[in-house]
Amino acid sequence: MKIVRAWLGTVVCSLVVSCGMFDKKTAEEEKPFGETGIPKQLRANPEVDAAPGAGQGIAAAEISVALANHPSQDNIVWTDPDNMDANIPELQKLLAAPKRDIWQKSESEAKRIAIREGKCVLIWFTDSVRSPVCKTLSEELFGKHEFGEWAKEHLVRLIVDQSALMARGEKYDSEVVTQEYVEQMKKRYKALGTPTVIMLSPKGEILAKYRGFKKGQGEFFWGQIKYSAGVGESEYQAWLQKLEKQGYRHWTDKQNRRVVARLVSYNKGTLVMVEPDGNRCRTDEGKLSDQDRDWIKAEKTKRGIE
Repeated sequence: MKIVRAWLGTVVCSLVVSCGMFDKKTAEEEKPFGETGIPKQLRANPEVDAAPGAGQGIAAAEISVALANHPSQDNIVWTDPDNMDANIPELQKLLAAPKRDIWQKSESEAKRIAIREGKCVLIWFTDSVRSPVCKTLSEELFGKHEFGEWAKEHLVRLIVDQSALMARGEKYDSEVVTQEYVEQMKKRYKALGTPTVIMLSPKGEILAKYRGFKKGQGEFFWGQIKYSAGVGESEYQAWLQKLEKQGYRHWTDKQNRRVVARLVSYNKGTLVMVEPDGNRCRTDEGKLSDQDRDWIKAEKTKRGIE
């Protein structure tokens, strides 16, 4: 009798443990990307967005170390005798890039513009030649003047076209836009079929995904895009506050063009900055706004630099 009871106890314990493991496994399968629902490769830059709940999936200990080692205003290099940064591109040349197309074709460039200007990225996966639904979406919304004027102020538009436009191998920025590039983008964003529209926040996180389009729903579809853009703009303001604590700030040149960057070195009026995506640039103090030069003067005074 004692043996039977012991056996039953073992079976019950095994079932409890198994059920617990099953529940845990089921929960993991339901949320394979964690609480955010966003794959790691699509989440924001952990260098500047290392905070619990931000969607990186970084352990608390790793976050503490990352923040402790993160460069800030207190350890800016104020002298650079070897001039190791001479080959870094100039900020003004980056900001004064040729007039950009309405629809960007480089993902990296679209994201860089989004961070600088605080705009969401709309990615349109289309087949402009073969898909009648894509043509309808263009006629009812994306090709309309009213949408274009609104999008100019609120969006960075990126097109990923399966048709001949993308198959020619044209070069944009550092990416060669080929059919292989299109397939990589479709896989990265799980864009199954066309049209598919993805909304990214200015810092690169997925806000929404819309598949397909029905004739007559142009205004409704625009309303959805507007809502996502509003959410992204609000998140961007909160993100900027976090960046400021890590040494980032808005820099403005004489033409009132802005960039979000952190000053990493200063040498005889030459500044080297790094943007949140890691892009480095340099500029002369005299090319910056009066407000920026006042900030530099105050920082030099703190350090006893004339």
